[in-house]
Amino acid sequence: MVVGADAYDHRKLPELERKVADQVNTGTYDLDANLALLRLYNVQPERIDLRLVASILIKAMMQLPKPDFALALHMIPERLQEEQPVAALIALTQHLEGARFQKYWEAVDACRDIVKAVPGYYEAVRAYILQAIQSTCQKVTRATLAQSLRADGETLDKLIQDKVASEGWSVNKTPGGGAIISLPKNDMNTIRPPQSAQGMRLNTMLPMLVPAAQ
Repeated sequence: MVVGADAYDHRKLPELERKVADQVNTGTYDLDANLALLRLYNVQPERIDLRLVASILIKAMMQLPKPDFALALHMIPERLQEEQPVAALIALTQHLEGARFQKYWEAVDACRDIVKAVPGYYEAVRAYILQAIQSTCQKVTRATLAQSLRADGETLDKLIQDKVASEGWSVNKTPGGGAIISLPKNDMNTIRPPQSAQGMRLNTMLPMLVPAAQ
């Protein structure tokens, strides 16, 4: 982590820029170094390399649902947020976070050359989409899953088979030739009945009552 006076030492700029390139080439990730570079770009705007800024944002998008993208965006001047490719990457992230997956896939087609420069990008995005679906749904049709992940055929079949074996998914065929996939229940996709005010008060009082009774 770059801290103190070093955080604004322009001599650190080449080193930090190399770190971003290394992350892209090796599939590693260093949020602290990336934020340090954006911080230096803020005080030396004439040195900004938009290609590296885009790489930082793409790597941050790959960490969803972590807030890394928002942290990086906070370090980028508003005027640059309106320029390409930054504006396009912001839109992609908003589509993902808003679960507008079809719109995401439509929009990413126009950014293909930008995002494909970072290996593992599509795999990370599909992992996030899959996590979002499992966190909000107990059932999903195969067609919806295919559309959300932009995956079909053998690729989708293998993913489903792997999830059936490893995570307890189950698949039920429908009369029309489709399939409905049942996903394991979890704290996020299960609706709990509202707790009464009396029950809430009791749960609050129990930690105080139990020690007193011992």
